[in-house]
Amino acid sequence: MIGSVKNMNRTVFYKMNIKATRNKSVLKIMGAFPTISRCALYILVTLATLHLTLAEITNCTFADTVNITDSQLLVNGSYNFEGLSVPPHLTGYYEYIELFGGTHEFVAKHLRGCVCQLKRCVKFCCHPRANMYRLTKNSRAQFDEQLNEELTYSPYLNITLHNSSRPQMHVVDEFVVQQGIPCDPGYMLMPHEWELFENGSVLRVTDQLLISRRDYCLDAYRIRDRFVLNPMNCDDRLKKSPNIMLNTIIMLISLPFLYATILIFWLIPELRNLHTKCLISYLLSLAIGNTLIITINLRKSDYVKAVCAAMGFIAYYFLSAVFFWLNVICFDMWQIFHGTKANLTQCKWINYYSLYGWGMPSVMTAITVILQYSDIPDELKSGIGVTHCWLKSNDWSAMLYFYGPCFLLIAINIVIFYVTVKRIYYIRKELDMLTQERDGLSRLRSQQNKYVLYFLLSSEFS
Repeated sequence: MIGSVKNMNRTVFYKMNIKATRNKSVLKIMGAFPTISRCALYILVTLATLHLTLAEITNCTFADTVNITDSQLLVNGSYNFEGLSVPPHLTGYYEYIELFGGTHEFVAKHLRGCVCQLKRCVKFCCHPRANMYRLTKNSRAQFDEQLNEELTYSPYLNITLHNSSRPQMHVVDEFVVQQGIPCDPGYMLMPHEWELFENGSVLRVTDQLLISRRDYCLDAYRIRDRFVLNPMNCDDRLKKSPNIMLNTIIMLISLPFLYATILIFWLIPELRNLHTKCLISYLLSLAIGNTLIITINLRKSDYVKAVCAAMGFIAYYFLSAVFFWLNVICFDMWQIFHGTKANLTQCKWINYYSLYGWGMPSVMTAITVILQYSDIPDELKSGIGVTHCWLKSNDWSAMLYFYGPCFLLIAINIVIFYVTVKRIYYIRKELDMLTQERDGLSRLRSQQNKYVLYFLLSSEFS
């Protein structure tokens, strides 16, 4: 009896022990749920943050971003960039950089922050405290990661504020420095040709074009004996202007025919008279000048500065010679029909014509070169070899050095053309009076020859 009671007590105690053990397990599992929930929530938040970070930044243009790959990651997920705390929602990974005109160049994936929404930015070609270098001659410029302590030029610029005031500001300290070259080649704007606003955009004064940070970069430019900051402006020809490309293609097509015409005139002895020699000089000047302009227009990368200047001045010389030799041809035609030609040999006439046709362009080119490298104001210089390989077209330089003299020569040629045509008409009228008694067929042929002569003369003068 007593044994049965003991067994019963053991059984009850065993069952109670099992029940208690089960209750403890349940309590442990139930107590673990908050921890699991917290872990799951943390993982979800981390994944969401990672997703936001990996994606491109919403409501932020590329021009407002800066490469923050080497910036310090803070505990709260923000990045410390030059003393600014960039929150996670203003960061993102990009696999490209944006260049002039919005074109993309694919690069290695890197982290960028929308820093320009936190502080105003300005664009430099190379960080003022960094050294620029190239791995190869034709590779894109790169920059040292280590910054120098001292600047090699004054960082103070006049900044136009929203209230139209223009105080001098330290652009490196007052702005976030973005760096990058938007295009290659580009050309430097002169100090009087631009104005910098507090949002980092540049106003090109010559045509009142507002240029965003994407399409320019500041760089140090030597003016006389000092370095100053000026924006490197992207050449509008990089937009592949249809007019420029069309003109270049037309010149390229006509070029072989120009050289072929010169070769024919030179190889056939019967054509080697005074007028033909003048015509050869005219065609040769036109062919060489067009060849250089085509080479400049079709070149995608920049020339060495000395080569660029040499090509520009040589092209200027030959294209100026085109109009002087056209003037010589007009004068020679006028002398023929007026019978006022002096009794000189052909050799002497070609020497005189060459002295004028080749000498005057030489004088103009020498003056242009001297003024370009003199101390006169930059707006009075041609700009050949500085901003372009050709004349500046954004001010009066082209008119002063090229179009003005050419228009003057064209006006003189028009006057000579008018006087010559008038003389031809008078001679034809006298011939008609002498041949009144001839049949109508002869007069008809005379009229036809007259109109053909007018047409050929007009074509040659044009």
